[in-house]
Amino acid sequence: MALSIGSGRVGDTTAGADGGFDVKLSTGATDIGHHRVTAACGATLAGPLDIVLVSRVGGGASTVTVLLFFLLIGAWFYGHRLVSHLPDRRSR
Repeated sequence: MALSIGSGRVGDTTAGADGGFDVKLSTGATDIGHHRVTAACGATLAGPLDIVLVSRVGGGASTVTVLLFFLLIGAWFYGHRLVSHLPDRRSR
């Protein structure tokens, strides 16, 4: 069975006794977007395929900011508890 995206061949496989198959598609030169995958095996089977670009932007900076925020809140809370337990030193 030959698999294609558009007019470009992207893989070959053989169906099992139950008619099911698994295959890894080679999409290297395929553009990002919505495509149709076809499997020619006597009958032609077709299905949708969306190719997307996944990226990660600035994940590290936000993590450090959140950690710093919680450290500062914790330090303030701990310091406030220490000060609240000190004896009162008002002048008499």
